[in-house]
Amino acid sequence: MRNINAGAVRVEQSAVQRLSAGTADFDNSAVGIVNGSTVEIEESAVGIVAGDYVKVEDSRVAILLAPRVSGNVKAFITLPVAFAFGAGYFAARALAGALFGRDR
Repeated sequence: MRNINAGAVRVEQSAVQRLSAGTADFDNSAVGIVNGSTVEIEESAVGIVAGDYVKVEDSRVAILLAPRVSGNVKAFITLPVAFAFGAGYFAARALAGALFGRDR
């Protein structure tokens, strides 16, 4: 499915590109972007989740934006990984500047 807008939705073994709902419940599904008040995710993969309360069980979430989270969350990018990406970017930028001679 491409877009879903609903008050309450339950998605099982499906793929959804974008979902906006008051209450959303996913089981064994793949979702791109979710925006909801209460979101429950079980054995699914989600790109971006934004909600007031998010419950995650045995799932992968790339970006999670929620003040209240419960469950077993496996983060795609953790704080140490984010620092490593940042340090690697600036080191590569400095090396490229030294090799190719940036004039300022």
